[in-house]
Amino acid sequence: MRLIDALDQLARRLVAELDADACIVSRVLGDVLIIVTQFATEGTILNLGQGFLVSDYPLTAEVLRSGEPARLTLADPAVDPSEAELLRELGYAALLMVPLRVAGEQWGLAEAYRKDARAFGDADCATATRLAQIG
Repeated sequence: MRLIDALDQLARRLVAELDADACIVSRVLGDVLIIVTQFATEGTILNLGQGFLVSDYPLTAEVLRSGEPARLTLADPAVDPSEAELLRELGYAALLMVPLRVAGEQWGLAEAYRKDARAFGDADCATATRLAQIG
């Protein structure tokens, strides 16, 4: 299976198995995160090819540095302002981020989104972490 096909399948599986509304899969290249594929239940396009500076998003940077998943919701008063602003721009209220590993190497990031502020739980983190190991 080609890598892009596996990444497309990952995005679809994360949406289905996490009861999410959308998923973005990105490649990390230095301090830049580039969206390579996405899937949304409503068929929405979430800016494929768009890039973000990892250093502008502290929680994202921590996920990539630590290799540990992170979750946030707009209902949390302590949510990082930069992460919250991007969530609002995309039209979502909850986010789960997990590092994406391809053939055992850190490759990028998988992000699952919900329109409602229902937080992703521990089981969601475990499922996403398991699925985000390709090859």
